[in-house]
Amino acid sequence: MKEQTVNESISLYKDTYSELYSALKWKVDKHSLMLIAAMYVTNAKEFNLKRFIDIADYIKDHVGMFSYLKSTQRFTIAATLDTTSEDPKESFHQFISIYDKLIENGFTRNAFSYIAAGTLLKVEPNRIDEIVQKTHEVYKGMRKNHFFLTNPGDYPLATILAQRELDSDIIVRNVEDYYQTLHKKGFYLGNDLQFLSHILAIETSHRPEEKADQCLMIRDMLKKANLKTKSAYYPYIGMLSFLENTIGEFESLVAINEDLNKDKLFKWNKDVNFMMSVLFLMNQFSAVGEAARTGLNISIETLIQAQQAAMTASMTAAAVASSNSSSSS
Repeated sequence: MKEQTVNESISLYKDTYSELYSALKWKVDKHSLMLIAAMYVTNAKEFNLKRFIDIADYIKDHVGMFSYLKSTQRFTIAATLDTTSEDPKESFHQFISIYDKLIENGFTRNAFSYIAAGTLLKVEPNRIDEIVQKTHEVYKGMRKNHFFLTNPGDYPLATILAQRELDSDIIVRNVEDYYQTLHKKGFYLGNDLQFLSHILAIETSHRPEEKADQCLMIRDMLKKANLKTKSAYYPYIGMLSFLENTIGEFESLVAINEDLNKDKLFKWNKDVNFMMSVLFLMNQFSAVGEAARTGLNISIETLIQAQQAAMTASMTAAAVASSNSSSSS
């Protein structure tokens, strides 16, 4: 698929979502369909409904009766496989192998472990064991620092952090430095702040004080634009801090957000629309590779992967909470 402008990406996103919604509205919640549509657009993968459903059915047919992948999560995993590999069915077995290794190394069997496994699909096979072990070390370090905050929802970002060329104890220390510095600047303590700390710790060339000031500036800009700045938005404030010219790009962010909020397909999903706005804005820079123009030592692709992992985890958590609420009522 050719490189697209933001407007072209948004148009394609709407078309893909409409096709997904028409086919799966009784099987998959709207937020998950929005995420799936965005995954195809940001990965520049042409969407084919028949192929997508075939992959989802293949997943359902090749897991145990009580697997989370018997549920609607198989559709987001199908999108992950379809957008990251040439042979999704073959990649599925690699994906399950990675998932099993995570479980063997102490992760629990839940939806977040599957998301974490998906973030490792592009890791060289000969490094999987090393990264999986390091992931668990990073997670244990986070849990030691914040026992009551750290939970399986943190698995996906732990796997991405573990891929950095740093020792696990240094990664954990960086996350904690960001957490404490951001709190001193006025960000509320909690899991959303920890998530923001994870995002910022992916890149190591900036000082926590510098990035915290930048995040504070972005939060103030969002307030002035009458956009919500609740703690659930913290990870996306972190994403915006990686832009070379945040102020210059801010108008584009507002325009994308307004476009989605006005569309009848999405107007009742303003929180997800904001996440998508940041995702589409960041995706403009995905062709930069190692992002030399921004001075980062990580690729924009890694950031987008981290953002998709964060979005998938938050939507999965919301779906689980909704399901638990329904079953108890």
